[in-house]
Amino acid sequence: MNELDPYLKRILEILPDLTVERASLKREGIFNDVVIVNDAFVFRFAKRDYGFKDLNEEAASLRLLRKHVSLPIPEPFYEDQEVLAYPLIPGETLRRDLLTSLPESDQQAIAEQLAQFFKQMHGIPLDEIAESSIPEANALMEYEDWADIYQRLQDKVFPLLLPHVRQWATEHFESWMSDPANFEYEPRMVDTDIPPYHILFDQRQRRINGIIDFSCAGLGDPALDFSVIIYHYGESFVNRFYNIYPETEAYLRRARFYAGATEMCWLLNGIEQNDPTWFAIHVGGASDLRHNR
Repeated sequence: MNELDPYLKRILEILPDLTVERASLKREGIFNDVVIVNDAFVFRFAKRDYGFKDLNEEAASLRLLRKHVSLPIPEPFYEDQEVLAYPLIPGETLRRDLLTSLPESDQQAIAEQLAQFFKQMHGIPLDEIAESSIPEANALMEYEDWADIYQRLQDKVFPLLLPHVRQWATEHFESWMSDPANFEYEPRMVDTDIPPYHILFDQRQRRINGIIDFSCAGLGDPALDFSVIIYHYGESFVNRFYNIYPETEAYLRRARFYAGATEMCWLLNGIEQNDPTWFAIHVGGASDLRHNR
């Protein structure tokens, strides 16, 4: 049996009149396997082997977000607990090297697109979020969670590090975690997972054409969104947000901590899951962030 067959069987149950001319399967996602049909439809299937996510929750987040954000995001025509289907949003991964190769004016325009997206998302009224039954974001935010992570890092990751890296990691975590107030935040609607491959870029227009994958979205710390951008594109790129979203600067201290901890957490996941692919998930981060002092 072809590995696509069980997926195509389910797809044809959803769209019985669909003629499948082309289909491709992408299995590299953490929470979902993705099938793209005829370069026109996306079918996301929840994985059961790691961190199962109810796709109904993501669909609820998308319904709420579509009322507030101006960039295109998925608009499902079918949803259940294990399948989410929507028309394909065209575009390619907004790699950092691609971004930095663009003229200055285009880099600024793209930054302002993202800034507007974050401003709109973070500005959704809390009562609307509650009415939409949006869950807490799937991300580390609380002091107690980070204290647990740090202990596991010391046990499982630190012995593998060179002395100077271990010293940096110790200072990064302990200087920040010495004050639990550093983890206080006002919750907002957040994405928490917007790496380059979730940002769809239109080469011809030289603009963002859409944002995809809201499987980790929910109520949480807005600094997480900025931390992902810092990690992948650098803090200097986030500085371009200020014209549109001047409040960005207030989140930077927490965002720097989250961004600095990213690779350590991926290493820990790889060790604990006994899966080396975790080690390579975010190779090539910008590593352009200032220190919290």
